[in-house]
Amino acid sequence: MESGVVLDLVYQALRMVAVLAGPILMALLVVGLIIGILQAATSVNESTVAFIPKLIVFAGVVIVAGPVTLSLFTDYMRELFARIPGLVS
Repeated sequence: MESGVVLDLVYQALRMVAVLAGPILMALLVVGLIIGILQAATSVNESTVAFIPKLIVFAGVVIVAGPVTLSLFTDYMRELFARIPGLVS
């Protein structure tokens, strides 16, 4: 297997990870930032306050974006498995 093919596969895998994890991580980042600002403004220094809103947002993003991300992932895996015969020969 050539190094260009391996690099292409690694690039596609990293891109897929970013596409799948991006919406969840960005939503949690925004919620964490908002809660951090509110905690700083109200002088509430409890670290467990941010857990429940982040959990709710995580579940919401997974429910809303889940079908799309699952479709993207299954398409990627089908393409990857279809390329296996060409990679080993």
